[in-house]
Amino acid sequence: MTKMTTGRRFMLITAVWTLSAIMGLTVALAAVGWLGLWVAVGAFAGLGTTVVGGVLGQFLFATDFDGMIEGQRAQATDRDTTS
Repeated sequence: MTKMTTGRRFMLITAVWTLSAIMGLTVALAAVGWLGLWVAVGAFAGLGTTVVGGVLGQFLFATDFDGMIEGQRAQATDRDTTS
């Protein structure tokens, strides 16, 4: 994913957070409906699933690791490699 464009990154982040929201709703419904837990417990479980899944998914799928490595290398050698 070297030099990932802004549009592509936005699409990946949107897809990751959409899937995380779906997972969170599924966990909340399962906790309240099938397991018979309190609604508050299901809501907190769904919210936690959404946030953790979104953050981890965004880190894994929408982070430009090649760009980060190039930036660290340029900073370590103290020269600009973008030109």
